[in-house]
Amino acid sequence: MWIILLMLLAVSPAARVEEVAAKIDGQAIPLAEIDTPSRAKIVRLHQALTDEAARALDRLIDRQLQASSEAKFPSPKPVTDEAIRAFRASRPEDFEGPFAPLETKRNPAAEWPAIRLYLTQKALESVQAEARRRLRAGHAIKVWLPDGPELEQPLSPIRTVALVDDTPITAEMLEQATALRLYRLRKEIYLERQRCLETSVENRLLSEEARRLGIPIEDLLAKMTRDTTVGTKELNASIESERAAGRPVSDPDRARQYLAFRKAYTRRAALVKKLRDSARIEILLEEPSLPRLPMIELNAPILGALDGPRLIAYTNYRCTPCRAAHREIDRILAAQRNVRVVFRDFIPVYDPVADEAARLSRCADRLGAFGRVRSELLGRNPPAFGEAWYTDDALRTLASRLDIDSDALVQCLSSPELGEAIEQDTAEAHELGFEEAPSFVVQGIPLSGMQSAKSLAGILRNQRYPGRLSD
Repeated sequence: MWIILLMLLAVSPAARVEEVAAKIDGQAIPLAEIDTPSRAKIVRLHQALTDEAARALDRLIDRQLQASSEAKFPSPKPVTDEAIRAFRASRPEDFEGPFAPLETKRNPAAEWPAIRLYLTQKALESVQAEARRRLRAGHAIKVWLPDGPELEQPLSPIRTVALVDDTPITAEMLEQATALRLYRLRKEIYLERQRCLETSVENRLLSEEARRLGIPIEDLLAKMTRDTTVGTKELNASIESERAAGRPVSDPDRARQYLAFRKAYTRRAALVKKLRDSARIEILLEEPSLPRLPMIELNAPILGALDGPRLIAYTNYRCTPCRAAHREIDRILAAQRNVRVVFRDFIPVYDPVADEAARLSRCADRLGAFGRVRSELLGRNPPAFGEAWYTDDALRTLASRLDIDSDALVQCLSSPELGEAIEQDTAEAHELGFEEAPSFVVQGIPLSGMQSAKSLAGILRNQRYPGRLSD
């Protein structure tokens, strides 16, 4: 029998030591105070942290059980043409209606591969759910899931968060399994609190100034809006300035209101700056540290040095930002001879064009021609969705031109191992926390989206990210 003991280690607010977000001249601003304006969002983010930790812990438990039993999740039965016809006939609005995918509207031949993939994925989910149930049967699994507030900071590495038949899963393993996703949620909480803290500090300074002057805070704020009348001369000068800058003003009354608001805002900002300069302000909020991800190569194609600073690039040859990223990588390789670049396939959505290119590049790597085929793929525009990069004759011509054995290339492309390897790369990228291509792990530092050669090279040289992590 499968036994799971789930314990949420939620600590009541009363039991927690009151945390301090900042101090002004020794006077504390409690964390609870700055959380109040965005309480609903903080609660939502805490729940997201708990949910993410639970998903990662589930994966770790399954891996531990698989490793001990050497069991593998089975593959579903192939989807038949009859099943595809039945699915297509049962949902005509999905393929013919106003919200049907644009690609299938342009190319009806793309419907069947898309339906086959969808049905295969649904069957895989069902098969894996049953396999997971059987895998856990008869095992004693205890889980101590930290609550959201605890997960705001990295847990103690040696802390046990689960036991699988008395074999521990530690917090360090949990942090590694979902480092990037936890970081993003922690960073979102930090940024939300930082915004609220700025407002809280400003309000505290203004309230203290009003107390010093012996007047209500409302009177102090009212003083800032006095004498903000905008005269005709001042208004006309502003309108003329806007017109000269190519921004004609259509409503002078609104312009007058804006100028009056700007006067009051400038006056308030000047006072707040003066108060800040004369106060001793300690900001105690700590920005979460950047995660360090594993540098996984998995026999992927490699260019550059045998050893040295490493860049793992999760890309494909179809998406426009990916192709631009490849060109930036070429600039790095040309400028830094000691850099090692590992190319992993990342195809986040169904895309037969990207899949074909990934197969070509992997086979070229096996045949010792990865660099040449990569240049070939980047040197031509990707075909339209549903069309092939190369027909059979064109493929053999390509092989001859690049000095590759054409029979070996054709045989390689039909290997079932290729699809599994591409899926494994994509699954790895998702598990690391990436959602879009291109994505990178540069000396352990994760980056998402298009990156310039300059920024990537800077990290490779310094082994630290000089700015903000891309989300």
